[in-house]
Amino acid sequence: MKITSIELLSVRVPVPQEEVERGKIAGFSGVRLQTDEGITGYGFGGVNPQMFEDRVKPKLVGKDPFAVERHLRDEVLGPALLHCAPVEHALWDIVGKAAGLPIYRLLGADKDRVKAYLTCVWRGKDDQSHIEPEDQATQARKYRDLGWQGIKVRSWRPDPMEDVRAAALIKQATDGKMEVMIDRTAHHPGAVWDWDTAYKVARGLEQAGATWLEEPFDRNDFSGLARLAEAVDIPITGGEGERGLLRFAEFLRRGCFDIVQPDAVGSGGLLTIKKVSALAESFGLPCIPHGSNGFGLLAPLQIIGALPNCEWLEVALVHPPLTPQEMWSPLEQLLKEPPLFQVEEGHLLVPDKPGLGVELNEEAVEEFRV
Repeated sequence: MKITSIELLSVRVPVPQEEVERGKIAGFSGVRLQTDEGITGYGFGGVNPQMFEDRVKPKLVGKDPFAVERHLRDEVLGPALLHCAPVEHALWDIVGKAAGLPIYRLLGADKDRVKAYLTCVWRGKDDQSHIEPEDQATQARKYRDLGWQGIKVRSWRPDPMEDVRAAALIKQATDGKMEVMIDRTAHHPGAVWDWDTAYKVARGLEQAGATWLEEPFDRNDFSGLARLAEAVDIPITGGEGERGLLRFAEFLRRGCFDIVQPDAVGSGGLLTIKKVSALAESFGLPCIPHGSNGFGLLAPLQIIGALPNCEWLEVALVHPPLTPQEMWSPLEQLLKEPPLFQVEEGHLLVPDKPGLGVELNEEAVEEFRV
């Protein structure tokens, strides 16, 4: 089998603008690969356009889609694929379809369903200061009543102890039955906590019963991350902004994180995540990949199904009061057989169809292509 063509896709289904503004997902960007045996592979997410045109297309056309490892080792194609991970996802989609198996079964089949947490960002101010912690707790209770078992909220308020209070209120409102993750992820100049603030917040989150604290310092501050991870009991997590293996190896060697969080697109693809997971496993640590929403969840869900040290899937970004199902419902116009995902008691079932696990309606894709 050989790859015969590679193209970028952008698809937008007709959704009223007010619904889009509420948070409904109106389409996707991605790639489509064709083969000489009639199998089509899709990958969802953004790519580096220059690397895609200059390196990926000329180097990958005519090649074997099964040779993912070989492609990643290529001096020109390999670095480009790390910046164009949806192409790597599409290769796996082809491999799975050729084998008649979903990707997670090809890579180890650890589980066929994954517990999900919702990363909630309320429309309005990015720092969420327009939302009262009590309102966040009320919404969390609604999600818990629907079966969701975890929620992640930002700690971006000017007074981070208000975010600690929000975590405590969420735990109280859900009778302690909902995990609460806290996302700092503010590594830009002027937004990074100093040591005293980070330590105070971490200790406060411990008392509130929070599950983890994500990226409290600059991503290059290895010593600060390691010091905090050693000093507090709440797990310190991170890694969504890293690409390839070397940085994760350094994080683990230095003890920066208790949980590593590679991204299915940003970190370089599914095989890279599998390797990061193995690195973390060798240190006795979890690997819980950074998530997405809509079609962007397909690749993370498949690889998590193959990881022995991952118990959570992140559904991001969810805009309350919408549910994830409401957010991705417009995309089902592009499917031959909805729904996009099956949800049972707060778990997403890993799609069991070949490849990434969905069958697109090609006529609808072409109709709504932009």
